[in-house]
Amino acid sequence: MATTPKPTRTNPSPALPTHALQLAPTGDDNEPLDDDFHFVLGELLAAYKPVLAADLQRAESPDALIKDSLANPPSCEDEFTQAMTLFERFSSEEVAQRLLPAEMREQLGSIERWRWCLLHLRCCIVFGWLMCRGSRSFRGSSYYLWRYWRCVREVLGAPVANPPTAVERADFSQLVKALAEAYKPYLDDQLANVEFAQGLPDQVMSGQVDCFEDGDVNTQILERLLSTDTAAALMGRELIAKHRADPFFWFCRCWALCAIRFGCCLARARNLRDVFRCLRSYRACLRRCQRPLHCALTAPSGCVRGETDVLPGRILEPLHGDAEGSNFGHYLVEVRSPGGNLLTGAVVYPNNLALPDVAATQGNFSVSGGTLGWVDTRKCAVDAGIELLTSTTFTLTLRVFATDGSELQPPCTGSFSLSVNEVYIKRVSTPWSVDYTDPAEPLRASDSAAAVLSTVGGGMNVRGAANLYGCLGEKIREYTIWAIPDPAFSVPQPPPFSSIVPGGDWRQVTHIEFNPMSIAQPSGPPINYTADQVRSSNVLDGDPTPSVLTNVWSSRSECICVHIDSTNFCTCWNVPSLAPSGFDSNSLPKQDPPHQTGGTGKFSFLLQVIDTAGNTYYDIQRAWIDNEDVQAAIVGIGSQAPCSDMYTQTSEGVFKTVDVRGYAWDQYIDRNDLTAPTSNNFDSYQVRFLKQGAVSPQVVLITSTNTVPARALALPAESLATGTLTPWNLQVLDAASNPLGLPADQLLGPGEACVYNVILEAHDKTIVDESHVHNGPGWVLFPIKIINGPEPL
Repeated sequence: MATTPKPTRTNPSPALPTHALQLAPTGDDNEPLDDDFHFVLGELLAAYKPVLAADLQRAESPDALIKDSLANPPSCEDEFTQAMTLFERFSSEEVAQRLLPAEMREQLGSIERWRWCLLHLRCCIVFGWLMCRGSRSFRGSSYYLWRYWRCVREVLGAPVANPPTAVERADFSQLVKALAEAYKPYLDDQLANVEFAQGLPDQVMSGQVDCFEDGDVNTQILERLLSTDTAAALMGRELIAKHRADPFFWFCRCWALCAIRFGCCLARARNLRDVFRCLRSYRACLRRCQRPLHCALTAPSGCVRGETDVLPGRILEPLHGDAEGSNFGHYLVEVRSPGGNLLTGAVVYPNNLALPDVAATQGNFSVSGGTLGWVDTRKCAVDAGIELLTSTTFTLTLRVFATDGSELQPPCTGSFSLSVNEVYIKRVSTPWSVDYTDPAEPLRASDSAAAVLSTVGGGMNVRGAANLYGCLGEKIREYTIWAIPDPAFSVPQPPPFSSIVPGGDWRQVTHIEFNPMSIAQPSGPPINYTADQVRSSNVLDGDPTPSVLTNVWSSRSECICVHIDSTNFCTCWNVPSLAPSGFDSNSLPKQDPPHQTGGTGKFSFLLQVIDTAGNTYYDIQRAWIDNEDVQAAIVGIGSQAPCSDMYTQTSEGVFKTVDVRGYAWDQYIDRNDLTAPTSNNFDSYQVRFLKQGAVSPQVVLITSTNTVPARALALPAESLATGTLTPWNLQVLDAASNPLGLPADQLLGPGEACVYNVILEAHDKTIVDESHVHNGPGWVLFPIKIINGPEPL
């Protein structure tokens, strides 16, 4: 670390935890003062000379100094320009090459191979210099981070647009977020020092705390900030994608950190002796960059839960640490179950942009204080299986390999324990949520991603799991389910451990608390059950089938029987029991009241589970709810009204074809959405006839999946307009010709007359009351007397 060296202490006070890459200026006094060093020092002093000469000149005339100061008030832009000018000469290629130890220059080879790295080093020195010129708050540091980011992008040939693009804004937001995380350990340490200051007076008086105390705080923060995870946001994705696999990529990051430390050291230099010490520490820092293979595994540790927003359909826990060195080749992370079994496919490795790459089977890029990958905690839990009943602790091994295949020994190890939170909605009514970890997952007809989408209505239950156990000893305290109107399916799933305030239009479907209970018994006094006993008798773990979550408290009988001398002696008692209690979805609010008769629309079901420590867990499920009945009617056959007489032939003796007229349609769930089979979930209609007194089955005239009238292609306006359900050739009733080969009891002989019932039946695809679909008014009957003969003139 290129700061003013700190005297050795016999008993130093605890310092902030630094990044695993130790760049502290220990041993800098041994850095050789060779010709290269003299040249570089001369260039650095030459850069300082104009600044020192200008200040000496100002010192000659107080009046001129006052005039100059008043004419040039402090400016952020001037500060940055001054810094860039100061270090311009020192940032030449010759200085950079002679600054490096000879053996390192030989290893790096031609400067053309690493010029991309050299270009941004002046920005790094300036960044360190600006950050350490005074005490910087988090907000103030964010401003200098902004200047640093713009400087790096500009010198690398990808200047930030004015105004920044959406991608650029996202990159800078990522950097500020990383800076916030880097600041937290410092703030925690300072708060601890303030809260426990009893020993500080003795440490000051004994010399343990002096003017060098925490002199490297800023650089420690910046080391945590500038990990390999933030490289793409800093330099740009194209450059990182191009150079991430370079064997000296890790060295470039190390050099950048040394340059930042060097700039920070110069900002605190009080005289040229300090400037000399800063340069010597800078060169020693670069020498330490040439390090052998190294590993560190810093996370996960302790109790973990996993994150659902890294990759859709997966619950992933980040792996943090180092896998680096001058001859780095690749690394592997092994996960072993509580029983010691090696789990395959349990780690997702990062690509060259530090993003998840599900196809990668090893880590191919060096990592410094960044993300080594992600542990698939759900796969860990599934593969561990029954082992989780005795332990939820998994072990990790980080193995780092050189380019020649040799392995770093010993490997780095760690462990973590799973907090098992079985909180999910798997079914609403009978349809399934196949990938229930995805908040946008729709309901499907079966538990298969290939199954068709489903709509539900009427009475229904919500099924899934609400169960907590694992490393924290969590126990469920209560759970609640709400049905939320969600016309755009945009209600987000709240993150774990967050609180929510239910909206005014939220409908509480279920609320269950696991409290102590007193339960009446078949005989004798009631039995008092503790909350733990209530929980143990009502485990909602979704195994082997999804548990019903829409419940109310009741009781059930449990018995123990003993068989003695051919007689069963049984003792029974009542225990608290959750009893299924479905809710009526038709009571939900209408989302398009003028055009709806029931609770119809897009809804999201939100499950919240709270444990005994007050931690909250959530799952959300989208659902298309349809409580609109199918519209179906026959309004006429040909020109005939119900119960009228109709002849099969014209007056010329030609068999007639008549239209069965009416309508058969189902209202859209969302009239602005024509999507089938969700908003448009009409299934089919069928027209049949049956001769009065016939015992043979009804005869089908048509089965159609089209609505009558036909659906409009634009915004639909439902109405009771009519159309042709089917044409009917009346010759099919003629016993003499019988063109369809119908049973005799459905036919008419010449001159014979009989009443026929024409029957319409229509259905949609909505699962109603978990058992059937909407079928409108049921069978729609249209009776008509048919005479098999010519129509009278």
